[in-house]
Amino acid sequence: MTIKTQNVLWIDRGSKYVWIAYTPIDNDIVFPIGYLLNDKMIYFNLWDIIHRHNIRKIVLWFPHKQKDTQEKILDFIKHLEFIIDPNKVSIETIEEDYTSVQAGEIVSNFKKNVAEDTVSAMLILERWRKGQK
Repeated sequence: MTIKTQNVLWIDRGSKYVWIAYTPIDNDIVFPIGYLLNDKMIYFNLWDIIHRHNIRKIVLWFPHKQKDTQEKILDFIKHLEFIIDPNKVSIETIEEDYTSVQAGEIVSNFKKNVAEDTVSAMLILERWRKGQK
């Protein structure tokens, strides 16, 4: 019998892309997955990732000052709840503050790009992890 590691999935939902990374629940290492197109297949693709990576918690960024984005994130969460078993996977939100700037410094580029957004997702998941200790 193989015991799969339980993981936490970070989701940064954008209007065009959904950035994702994951970390084992009992480990501090964050692994980037990259991005998915935010299209009509997004929930099917997320369902696949949730099951493939044995996800037990989903963490989403939630902007406390952008009301229009808050509504979109809440709608996204409602749809996520249709594809997960709430007895196995929980959903949590976290505020994102300046991770894009920090990610830009790490990748030495303040122009928005795939690497920056992936690093930003990883940084937010690391912040969440530190808040759990």
